[in-house]
Amino acid sequence: MSMQYGLAAPGQVLKVVTGDINFPYNFVKDQRVQGLSVDVAQELAARLGMRLDIQVLPWTRALHTAQTQTSVMLFTVAKIPAREKNYYWIGPVTHSEEWLYKLKRRTEIEVRTLEDARHYLVGDEANNASIPVLAHLGIKVDTAPSMPSNCRKFKVGRVDLIPFDPDGVEDFARSCDLSMAEIEKTVQVPRDTALYFAFGKSTPAEFIRRVNAAFESMVKDKSLQKICKTWKPDTPKK
Repeated sequence: MSMQYGLAAPGQVLKVVTGDINFPYNFVKDQRVQGLSVDVAQELAARLGMRLDIQVLPWTRALHTAQTQTSVMLFTVAKIPAREKNYYWIGPVTHSEEWLYKLKRRTEIEVRTLEDARHYLVGDEANNASIPVLAHLGIKVDTAPSMPSNCRKFKVGRVDLIPFDPDGVEDFARSCDLSMAEIEKTVQVPRDTALYFAFGKSTPAEFIRRVNAAFESMVKDKSLQKICKTWKPDTPKK
């Protein structure tokens, strides 16, 4: 799925790759990619005099595409050691907590600490930033190619817990036919909460400087904060 936004001269296109479900940062609704990161990227592209072209891919493929292709931007992505050297980083754009959720009906699952989580199987999307953190903590992880397929396993009990951001979990639950009354937050995954945009290292340094300058102008004039507060009302003032 590829979607274009805005007007610009031919050839002036900011190409973006992203995953399908990451509420409230990027998600597909009404056949459009929407979310906090989409709004930030649209403003960023406008300041660069470019048109935005967003392609929705499986997350593993999105990571690989941005890493191996020139001047392709990736969002929304956490900076973890395994990724850090592979990309140029723009941001942080916003911050995202990640918590483990269980089905309330599964009363046999009791998770009050991260140590408790070691007794259960966590379902996660392949190449999610939480996977190495969970592995380091000795928590077993079963991966799925996408969040919808991960949620299907969660609903039928093939995995016990799934990680998600509290700011987007209600929309995520709704997307896979669960209500908030059916799920329960347990413990937080202890990772860096910053989220970024990223480009592969074959991207010209001059273009990265232009993107960084445009992004910093959004920080300076509070445009970034305004967009973030639209999607995350608890965004702190800076």
